[in-house]
Amino acid sequence: MRAKVLVLIKGLGIGGAERLISEAPPFWDRERFDYRVAYLLPWKDQLVPELRAAGVEVDQIGDGKLGPATFAAVRSHLASLNPDIVHAHLPSTGILARLTSRAPVIYTEHNVVSSYRQPTRLINRITYGRNSRLIAVSQAVADSVRGYPGPDPLVIPNGVSVSVGPDERIAARQELGIDDDKVLIAHVGNIRPHKGHSNLIKAVAAMKGSGARDFLVVSIGGEKHEGDLERIRSEAAAAGIEDAFVALGRREDALSFVGAADLMANPSDHEGLPLAILEAMSLGKPVVATSVGGVPSVIEDRANGLLVPPREPEALAAGLTELIDDTDLRERLGKQAQEDAVARHGLGPMVKEVERVYEDVLAESS
Repeated sequence: MRAKVLVLIKGLGIGGAERLISEAPPFWDRERFDYRVAYLLPWKDQLVPELRAAGVEVDQIGDGKLGPATFAAVRSHLASLNPDIVHAHLPSTGILARLTSRAPVIYTEHNVVSSYRQPTRLINRITYGRNSRLIAVSQAVADSVRGYPGPDPLVIPNGVSVSVGPDERIAARQELGIDDDKVLIAHVGNIRPHKGHSNLIKAVAAMKGSGARDFLVVSIGGEKHEGDLERIRSEAAAAGIEDAFVALGRREDALSFVGAADLMANPSDHEGLPLAILEAMSLGKPVVATSVGGVPSVIEDRANGLLVPPREPEALAAGLTELIDDTDLRERLGKQAQEDAVARHGLGPMVKEVERVYEDVLAESS
């Protein structure tokens, strides 16, 4: 009999942790495990059709308010489903799973815990002892939870499986109105305080001020709050970079723009292990990234990308300008980035490592 695995997450909008779930079904061992997915926020459902097309049952639980009604709904859902394992992602669903599940809870920590708001961090820590297993997506994430109650973290880095065809690349550049002579820099990150949008805007302004070669930055990511996207666009306009910076908001075809780009920027203040960086690397794009969280575990400065200090737009601008001007360096770093991503960060091997954790937990509970 297959073991029932419930994968539980706050939402299924377009984000890194969410896409790890939506892209995993082709690699799941469905002869051994009976997977179902559940999420809490009804308006974050962009990836639901993808999962259902892969033959995965998906349920939305609760009223979307993360209060008593949702708590009761999660408890009821777990009681009716009676899973053998609950695999929770991100703090709110991790907390709910620990407080409601009779089955062992495996929890994946996707971010360094200092990036969470204080109340979230506190409740997350208090309930940590109820995890049967803890997976951290990078060593930096694992280090951030040292001293928490419960099991020691197991580091299983994120994996990717992506491809972008030539027609998609051409369409992305055509939408932006640029030809192959203009250097395209991609940035993918939902609009959150720690994702570094302002850092990137200041860097672009510095690049324009220094007379950098013709380039365009395309920033892709959804809003957390209504008005976030307009705020970013207004900030770019105030900096005088409207001709060099385009913010598209949430796009399901974000990967097409990464595939069409010459390089990628990651200006974040905090990171666990960004899926966007791994995807860019697997597509052969060199990344200029802030040296935060798990980023240095995948980007080796001047070997497969460039690392710069966080919150220093001048340093970010210098790194981006160097790769704009030095095509040989850009090509060398991009080639090495692709080799490293393929060798170390495949989605299939990542799924197999997670399923080995499931096997261990099931063996203990049998």
